[in-house]
Amino acid sequence: MAKQNTIFIADDHPVFSEGLMNIIRSDRRWTVCGTASNGEDALAQIRRLKPAAAVLDVSMPKLSGLEIARTVKQEKIKTKIIILTMFDDNAYLQEALDAGVFGYLLKDSIASEIVKCIEHVLDGKRFISPALTELLLSSPHTVSLSPADVLKELTPTEHKILKLLSQNKTSTQIAKTLFISTRTVQNHRVNIAAKLKLSGYNKLLEYAIQNKTLLQKKA
Repeated sequence: MAKQNTIFIADDHPVFSEGLMNIIRSDRRWTVCGTASNGEDALAQIRRLKPAAAVLDVSMPKLSGLEIARTVKQEKIKTKIIILTMFDDNAYLQEALDAGVFGYLLKDSIASEIVKCIEHVLDGKRFISPALTELLLSSPHTVSLSPADVLKELTPTEHKILKLLSQNKTSTQIAKTLFISTRTVQNHRVNIAAKLKLSGYNKLLEYAIQNKTLLQKKA
């Protein structure tokens, strides 16, 4: 069982890690139970300490934050993962969500946003950096064909995946439903996005949700 209100930090930049520790320690509700500067050490400590939440840099030596998140999910460790990243890229975000990440913060987030993220995550809620949310909502669409025309270009399996995606299912959930591997689902998603001339997983998700009614009508 995860130890309530304990936070673990992993980042290979000492100055940033120290700043993050100061932010967390300034709130008396939480305790920093450990730190690491590489992924292997971070995973070992998470397994041992079982903190309530772990704030991890997405890019670290030996193991990335996302690799740790996948392992934590697979091993059913109760620690909730928060990812810190410099990348405001849709594909990174979708990959993080599929890995079971609860929080996704840009590294230039202000202290109050970091605190808010931890509050949400420890309450069992997901939190995505507002700056990234605004980016996704404001991104222009690139699909020029009508939805009906585009769907005709998809294979039956691709259509099933897009239909399940419109129901907000993750790649793992889709894989279980269709009895295929998660990697196969991810490959299909890349192919579908290419056919739709979309860049990034969340553009595909956005397209699927917007055309949910049409997808449900199609066989």
